[in-house]
Amino acid sequence: MNDFNAARDIPILLGAFFVLTAAIGLIRFPDLYSRLHASSKLITLGSAGIFIGVGLEFAQTEALTRLAAVLLFQFLTTPLSAYLIAQAAYLRGLEPLLEGPDEWNALGKAALLDERLEESGGG
Repeated sequence: MNDFNAARDIPILLGAFFVLTAAIGLIRFPDLYSRLHASSKLITLGSAGIFIGVGLEFAQTEALTRLAAVLLFQFLTTPLSAYLIAQAAYLRGLEPLLEGPDEWNALGKAALLDERLEESGGG
C-alpha cells in the first residue's frame, strides 16, 4: 500500500474539495445562472487539482503532456460553454433570480438605470 505523498495527495484532495463544493452548489443555488457559475468555475479548479496530483504521481513526460493538453483544453472551453448556455437561456427569456442580499445595492442601481433609459426613450 502506498503511503501519504504530500506533493501528490494534497492537490488531489483540494481538487476533490472543489468538485464536492460544485456539487453542493448545484443543489443549493436557486437558478440556472448561479448553478452554471458554480459548476464551471469549481469543476475547472477541481479537475486542475486532480490532474496536477495525477501528473505528479506518473512523472512521465508523455503523461504530463497529455494532462497539460486536457487541462488547457478544459480551461479554454468550460468558461466559453457556460457563457453560451447562459446567453441562450437569457435570450430564450429565462430571467435571473434577483432575490436575496444585495450588499452593494447593485440591483437598485440597475433598476434606476433601466428607469432612466425608459424615460429618455433609449430602451
